[in-house]
Amino acid sequence: MVPTSSPFQSWILEEPVPTVKIPAHITYDGTSEPKDRIASYERHMYLNLRSEATWCKYFPTTLKGVAPVRITKGVKEGLITGWKDLSNKFKSKFSTANRREKTTAELMGLQQGEDESLQDYLTRFSNESSKITSLDQGLAVFALRNGLQAGKSLDFMVMHPSQTLEEALNASDKYNRAEEWNKTMIQSKSQSQSEAGKAK
Repeated sequence: MVPTSSPFQSWILEEPVPTVKIPAHITYDGTSEPKDRIASYERHMYLNLRSEATWCKYFPTTLKGVAPVRITKGVKEGLITGWKDLSNKFKSKFSTANRREKTTAELMGLQQGEDESLQDYLTRFSNESSKITSLDQGLAVFALRNGLQAGKSLDFMVMHPSQTLEEALNASDKYNRAEEWNKTMIQSKSQSQSEAGKAK
């Protein structure tokens, strides 16, 4: 039976479709990334007959919560022309759920805390920069240096400029290791001298 009112064009409604089993993990409630949702649905549907009508008709059955209402809201009867049109409308309707991609400029907001060790700052900076797909190396190096507290580590970075973030992180890590080694050696000598003094 063909519905009397539907956003799909008549050729989609009239074409018979096979039975397709849709797994539960493909359902969508309107709160996650719509592009990922479309990709997941397409991967599953490629296993079935390449029929636009089938893809269009089954797609609404995977929506739950407010999603089914939102996708048809404002769409006039017979306006959806096929799968590409449906997927584009879906992504447009749920664009607010898109993950905003981080930019290199956002690294400028990272600052080494007063009680934060250099190693912890480097680790935090590295983790944040790894989330940026289009990393501007020069700006990232500047942001790393800009976030450092005034002191020997900042002086070291200024005196040993790096071209890439990886170089800057490696250089800073080596500096940090050297500083830790020096502290250990000083403590060890101090302890030895103290023990020698007590022995007298």
